[in-house]
Amino acid sequence: DPMLFRKLVKWDDAAKTPALLFLVQIIEEMLFEFSLDTYKASVMHTGLLCQEALTTISDVEAGNIKAPNIAHVSAELAANLEKDPVALSLLPLPVAAFLPALKNPKTPIRELQTVLQLLSVQLPPDRFRMRNEELLMKAVTDSATYAELRRLARTYITTLTATGFSARHLQEQTQEFFHYGTGRITGPESLAEFFKLFPLEDNQYTVVFRVDKIFEHVVPAFSNLKISVTPELPKDLDAKQFPENFAPSADTLFASVQEVEAGDPFSARDAAERLLNLTATLLTLFHHREHPSWLPQCVVYETKTKRYLSIAEPLNSMQKCADLLQPVASRRLHEFASSFSLDRDSFSKFIRSAELHALAVRSNADENQILNLWIALESLVPSESKSDDISNIEHIIKCLLPFLNYGYIERLVNNLVKDLLQWNSDFTRSLFKAIPGKKFTDRLVRLIVLPKFDVPRRRLEDSFKDFHLLRDRFDYFKQMLSSHTTVVSALDAHSQRLEWQIRRIYRTRNIIVHSGITPRYTKPLIEHTHDYLDTVLSLLVRLASKPKTIHSVAQGFKYVELRYRQYYNKLSQKSLTFDATNIDQLVFCR
Repeated sequence: DPMLFRKLVKWDDAAKTPALLFLVQIIEEMLFEFSLDTYKASVMHTGLLCQEALTTISDVEAGNIKAPNIAHVSAELAANLEKDPVALSLLPLPVAAFLPALKNPKTPIRELQTVLQLLSVQLPPDRFRMRNEELLMKAVTDSATYAELRRLARTYITTLTATGFSARHLQEQTQEFFHYGTGRITGPESLAEFFKLFPLEDNQYTVVFRVDKIFEHVVPAFSNLKISVTPELPKDLDAKQFPENFAPSADTLFASVQEVEAGDPFSARDAAERLLNLTATLLTLFHHREHPSWLPQCVVYETKTKRYLSIAEPLNSMQKCADLLQPVASRRLHEFASSFSLDRDSFSKFIRSAELHALAVRSNADENQILNLWIALESLVPSESKSDDISNIEHIIKCLLPFLNYGYIERLVNNLVKDLLQWNSDFTRSLFKAIPGKKFTDRLVRLIVLPKFDVPRRRLEDSFKDFHLLRDRFDYFKQMLSSHTTVVSALDAHSQRLEWQIRRIYRTRNIIVHSGITPRYTKPLIEHTHDYLDTVLSLLVRLASKPKTIHSVAQGFKYVELRYRQYYNKLSQKSLTFDATNIDQLVFCR
């Protein structure tokens, strides 16, 4: 579970270091593969956005993407820069000096490029990371607010993943250092030791895969790629350190990728497998009948420490979403098959989108996954409602945002219900018994919002004790649900983040298609695109099943647009207050 409270057996006095404990808890949640996107570390921070904006200008000039992309990525950079404490502390001039050029869509490209280059010089990855660590250390020592710690933690994890560390390695190291390994956690000085676990220089690795016999054809062609294919394990490695299934046989060969520079063994595996994928792709150009394959498990040898690590296949980006439990999934499938009804053209469109989704699930290649997901999403969006004066991407965003905001608040509240049940199921259930509501989400919102439940709410908050992350999450919902205007602000902020991310996905799709380059942040974008597609498909299924609300995909998009607009307008009314009679309709888009 993402929000799991771990026992503090390694901590000398956790009560005296609440800021450090909160930092550890939020880092663990950010790195958990199945956390909601909202709670994961960002794909970009200010320094990376600066690089992306410069790359976007180059891609526009090369004809790979269109010019309006520059203004959008520049606006996103400006919004991040204003509230990024790391970037702000590194700038030689006040932030106001840079913002006019970044925020004005009419800034000439050359001028914008110069401003971006000037910013980029101040925010190189290593310098950004070192300042991030300094600020984190100060924040923990000074017992900074949860908000400050969260912001610094997000940029730190984004920095580490951007400089070559895998999320899996970061997660394992965090848990080992703060919970399960040797040594004691004494206070802020332990954080300095934690930082040392992630050296600035890459390690060197040899990665060995067991591959099909067909790979013997590539031996001469790829000798300059530092990949060797042999019938025996490499002589300079200790065969006793390999699992039993790596024993030599007549049907298989060993592909070893040497001198892999990477931050950790998991990143080394990814880099080596990309090279193996390249050889397999080129091999299929000349040999069509058999598809080259290899054992998912591999052995990674770390040159410096002489350590051997057996690594199983990493979780596919397409699988990083919450699936329904088997009985629930079976019931939903039965309901879907017996009552789903769309007109003929819409049904074909829906099935085509579902097929593309399935292709993405079956593929291991990032490029195939993101291209298939994007086509599946784009093909669902009704073209008949597009006006001539807006671009294709503007139309897609306009159609998708109501879908993605429709159940956003309810999804977050539902996630908090799960966290509370995970934390203390018996106590939470007994507390909810005294509160009216059909679902636990309804009861939780009443508990948070309505003054009559002040006493049980305080009892719940008192139970959190050392679980600072859960307290912070609960406080966030108290603030967000404190009035209709704060709910509107949360929806607006989510819309803005969605728009930036959908544009980034679209740019990435165009860059892959037109330049053949796959950006390093493609994997998290696959997770986001998958989540968006699942949200749209599941809501369309709901609307086209009993009791039927729609008969076509176009009707589905129009219905959700109108329904969301009605909900948003109602929330935006002046002098509105939440009470027991309107809370379900106003908080949840029902």
